[in-house]
Amino acid sequence: MMNRHRIPSMPRFFILLYLASLLPACSVYSSAGRKQFEEKAPSNILQPFAFLGCRELSFSETWLKEEFPSTTSELIDMTPNYEVWLRLVKNSSVEITVLSRQDPSDQSSGTQSCLYEFSSTAEWKSHKKSFLSDLSNSLY
Repeated sequence: MMNRHRIPSMPRFFILLYLASLLPACSVYSSAGRKQFEEKAPSNILQPFAFLGCRELSFSETWLKEEFPSTTSELIDMTPNYEVWLRLVKNSSVEITVLSRQDPSDQSSGTQSCLYEFSSTAEWKSHKKSFLSDLSNSLY
């Protein structure tokens, strides 16, 4: 008499083959190399900066920023659509302010100010080019 609960040999072979293929993946995941990667990943893979937020500037705030830029800030990049300003913060981090206009030809259009923070000047220098490139691509 044949046992009804017994799995036929051919499907059982494929199940065993599938389970055997998963074993190497499990051992790689728990390896020392994987743990080392996970420890370093936040600083290497995640954004190198913190996005602190955006706000709309009033007409008078925009005029003041254009006519009397802060003496503690340095102009990094300027296009007809946006300006990028750098300011060193006391805790050695770098604050980036991006001023952008919806319609650069219209002086009365709203200006948006967005603030980003890099943990250090070294971090800013190593990611400056990609940050500016991403900014240029995302704004216009």
